[in-house]
Amino acid sequence: MVVMVMKNLSIILLVCVSAILTANIFDQTKARASCEITLIPSGYELITARINEAINKCSKEKGGTVRFTPGVYYTGTVQLKSNITLVIEKGAIIRGSDKYSDYSNDAFFFGKDLNDINIKGEGIIDGVDCFNPQGEEGFRGPHCIRLINCKKIGLEGFTIKNSANWAINCRNCSFGNVTNVTIRGGHDGLHTRFCKDFIIKRCDFRTGDDAFAGNDNQDFFISDCLINTSCNGFRMGCLNLKVQRCKLWGPGEYMHKIQKRNNMLTAFVHFSPADEKPKLQSGHWIIRDVNVENVDHFYMYNYKNGLWQTGQPVTSVSFEKVRANGILSAFYISGDTGRLFSMNLYKCRFSFRDGSEYEGSSFEGAKLASSDFFHADNFNHISLINVNFSKKNSAVMLGCESGDMIALKKVNFNSCSLLNPYIFKNINYAELSGLKLNGLKLN
Repeated sequence: MVVMVMKNLSIILLVCVSAILTANIFDQTKARASCEITLIPSGYELITARINEAINKCSKEKGGTVRFTPGVYYTGTVQLKSNITLVIEKGAIIRGSDKYSDYSNDAFFFGKDLNDINIKGEGIIDGVDCFNPQGEEGFRGPHCIRLINCKKIGLEGFTIKNSANWAINCRNCSFGNVTNVTIRGGHDGLHTRFCKDFIIKRCDFRTGDDAFAGNDNQDFFISDCLINTSCNGFRMGCLNLKVQRCKLWGPGEYMHKIQKRNNMLTAFVHFSPADEKPKLQSGHWIIRDVNVENVDHFYMYNYKNGLWQTGQPVTSVSFEKVRANGILSAFYISGDTGRLFSMNLYKCRFSFRDGSEYEGSSFEGAKLASSDFFHADNFNHISLINVNFSKKNSAVMLGCESGDMIALKKVNFNSCSLLNPYIFKNINYAELSGLKLNGLKLN
């Protein structure tokens, strides 16, 4: 009997030991697959190597997390790796070196040919406006986050300030998700070229240069963002762009460093620089539920001779429930001679900036054909339904020429003038109904 009990106990012990060993092996395997390293703040000690060693260690263990707890981390270029998450906790500041020689690849955070990379947390990335006398325009330093040919990018929660060049620079990247990111100062906010499948939500960009910029992008969705700049809100070339529930306002809180000014130029301007050899025609834009305040131009498209606009034409844009107040120009559209451009406006309001004068002679060095509040030439069709234009003491508010078709339905003109508020030249077909001037029916 005793022998039987001892035998059973041995079996039980063997099973328990086996279970413990199996659990330990499992836990170790799990740990190897999800390495986590917590870094210690460095103050003013440069710890570039220490940060990159931590990232490399997790990378060798097939991924993991490198965590920055509250405090200051002083560093040069951080080399990102696939399957790595950087967590910048609230109270943590990753501060860049003020010496450009401490950087590589012209970037503060750099990644190339990577998959599944994430930076998140409520901390701060401080680019310290690093000065580079050999840089663009004789002073620009490294881009804050620079990604080339990367997939599955997650940026969430943190703040970028004092970026020495573009805050987020992506080229040939896909499946990007930028959520609750704050940008203060610097140059361009999110600049993407040849990128696709990006979602940007609940961000707050207040920049010295363009907030959103880039060309040959595809399938971008931007919602619930705050946008303030001393340049352009959206300087974009994109196929399939949807922008909704965003607020854009000027003047810029951060000065445009080159031109030494704070006025916000446009809410939306086409971007297709010929020297980039763009391939995509920009179009299928839906801009909905957007508020714009104190911006010089609402929409600018000058395919003939606009700066950085002549690479590929625009095909179609749609604006719904837009409210733009305190602007100098609502639309300047000069399309390609093939007349690819089409636009729909629905339930929109545009009002001129009281007490201001607008000559409308040029934009970014390119001469404009008209200073009308709304100008369009070389287009396929333009449709305005339930649209209001307000500009005191203005004779012609809307001028269109060389177009296939225009439809104005329930359009109200408020100008304190009794002259006809619109002029058409060389328009193949016009459909007009329910027009009003200063509250009185026009037709």
